[in-house]
Amino acid sequence: MSVNVTGFDALLKDIKESHDRLQRATIVKAHKLAEQVAGQARQGAPVGEGRLRNSIHSFVEVNGDTVEGGAATSYAPAIYHEFGTGPVGDEHPHPMDGELGITRRPDGWKYQSAEVAVERGEEFVPYVEGVQAGKGGYVYTEGVPAKAFMYNALVANEDKIMEELGASVTEVFAK
Repeated sequence: MSVNVTGFDALLKDIKESHDRLQRATIVKAHKLAEQVAGQARQGAPVGEGRLRNSIHSFVEVNGDTVEGGAATSYAPAIYHEFGTGPVGDEHPHPMDGELGITRRPDGWKYQSAEVAVERGEEFVPYVEGVQAGKGGYVYTEGVPAKAFMYNALVANEDKIMEELGASVTEVFAK
């Protein structure tokens, strides 16, 4: 007695191809989802002159079987707005403060801003350590509260991300 089973070659071929199809589908969805997170982060970011909002962008990186995406910014002051600074930041902390072990400057400080000098109609001479004392645009601050705009955007989209990526798996393997 013998049993004849056919179709294994086609099944193996389909399994091998499904990896590539799944990765392609995941990359496409990751781009869409990352832009959603970045868009929501831009909406939640403080405005000022728009430099922070305009600096927020989506990204997707593929490294082997890993697809990573999200929102990012290279605007240096963004971290201060996200996590807060000084005593004001301590009073209004970031949701991740405890997990990240954030410590902030415990006192107020002053900084110099060309934008503030222009607003006030002051002459502005930038401070250069050891060369000149600087003139105009000085601001005293006790910090800023944490805005958590990047964190909030990610958390707001978590369920959608899981749903969309799960749907990719179903779509690929249903074919």
